Amino acid sequence: MASTTITDVARAAGVSIATVSRVLSPGPVPHPVRAETADRVRAAARQLNFIPSPLARGLAARRSGLIGLIVPDLSDPHYPQIAIAVEDRARDAELAVLICNTLGEIERMAEYLQLLQARRVDAIVLSGATSLNAVELLALQRCEVPLVLIGRPAVHIEWPNVSIDNRQGARLATRHLIQIGRERIVHLSGPRTQTTMADRARGYTEEMADRAKEFVESNGTLRQRFDRLPAPNGIFAATDRLAMAALALAADRHLHVPRDVAIVGFDDIPLAALLRPSLSTITQPAHELGSVAVDMAQRLLAGEPVQPTVLLPRLVQRESTLGPGGRYA
Repeated sequence: MASTTITDVARAAGVSIATVSRVLSPGPVPHPVRAETADRVRAAARQLNFIPSPLARGLAARRSGLIGLIVPDLSDPHYPQIAIAVEDRARDAELAVLICNTLGEIERMAEYLQLLQARRVDAIVLSGATSLNAVELLALQRCEVPLVLIGRPAVHIEWPNVSIDNRQGARLATRHLIQIGRERIVHLSGPRTQTTMADRARGYTEEMADRAKEFVESNGTLRQRFDRLPAPNGIFAATDRLAMAALALAADRHLHVPRDVAIVGFDDIPLAALLRPSLSTITQPAHELGSVAVDMAQRLLAGEPVQPTVLLPRLVQRESTLGPGGRYA
């Protein structure tokens, strides 16, 4: 059986094809149609089970119906969660998403920006903006489509961005360790050239106040660095991946978590709840970050003003800090 076309709807409603298009696919600037006529068109469309084509709507609005998503590393558990959120929100808006994984390479990002513009995407969402350098920012300045960033770059930017309050999250994590009685608290940090890591280090410093502070900056290799430190009884890791490395090191040294050392991570990746002991961490609302970014992109396309958005973090307490005691030796 042939599917219903816009011509069938126009014939049933007694109007032109152009009128049906104006009612069912109005575009960003709707054409005026009499209310009685519009009701007749919609009634005919319902009766015939006519569903407007997203492609046709995009052509009418002079849009492709595509959003580009650029991520720095899909092997990092945080970014797939953002990608899922962007796809979910875009799907609700009847948009499709093209995902580009740069692997942290400047050349790839520049190539993907050109590719996405050649595919005539309506907007681009770029995740991992906290680590953008001067060369990458220059490449973004050449972008000719609306751009939304997830994360706040180290320098002032003209594009709207959505981020989490990393400083407050770090304070929550450090405060929790202090409240459960830990005195020697070490902060495991990633490269503090990233605003994310710098803000989390700042939050740790502020919450520690006049207590002794110790920083270990690492990409995940902790053993040699910790050999030079007095044994901490509390660790605030700037990411869950670093916290997992700390858990492994504690196990290798036959330390009980949390009795001997309590550990708090940051991000709340799905694996955090499945570890044994399960990981106390700061929830970074990845799904909300992706959803808000798509909403921002849509507002930009509609010509609406868009302001930076900062989401609030939340502490999730699990077995790596709830103690002493527990099942795991």
